[in-house]
Amino acid sequence: MALDRTLQKLSDFLYRIFYVFITVTFAFLLIILFINVIARNLLGSSIASIEEGSRFVFTWMMFFGIAVGIFKKKHLGVEFLVSRYSPGMKHFFEIVSCLLTLVLFLTLTVYGFIYAKSTMTMRSPIMGIAYGLVYLCIPISGILSIFYCIVDLISTICHFGKEDKT
Repeated sequence: MALDRTLQKLSDFLYRIFYVFITVTFAFLLIILFINVIARNLLGSSIASIEEGSRFVFTWMMFFGIAVGIFKKKHLGVEFLVSRYSPGMKHFFEIVSCLLTLVLFLTLTVYGFIYAKSTMTMRSPIMGIAYGLVYLCIPISGILSIFYCIVDLISTICHFGKEDKT
């Protein structure tokens, strides 16, 4: 139980850090896109580096948003089926769901590293940023999602046989 509480505290701490990161990233994205809209209307053309940069910022924001969704348990589920079963079966399905999600993010992380490494020498045409740096968000958010899956799995196992967590 102490491990469960410690992991939950660490999980909450990481969530707050990445939530702030996502919030700041979203605000930054809104600002640069607003500047680009003004430039398009006043100057008659977009600022190319803002367009390219906004795609990169959006990619990072989206992948870290996935990890936050895993923390908040807002990922895809089939609750309407699971809700019909007994509490013991619900816990069993929760464990299976955690394990399947863990496999998904392990795969995403491994292939994310491979993809980021293979694109490290490729440069974006306007800003000259290595695409590998842009795509590092895939394995980084995958690692964070794996951590959240492990915390959820440990919590589910620790509460197995006890009252329903919902």
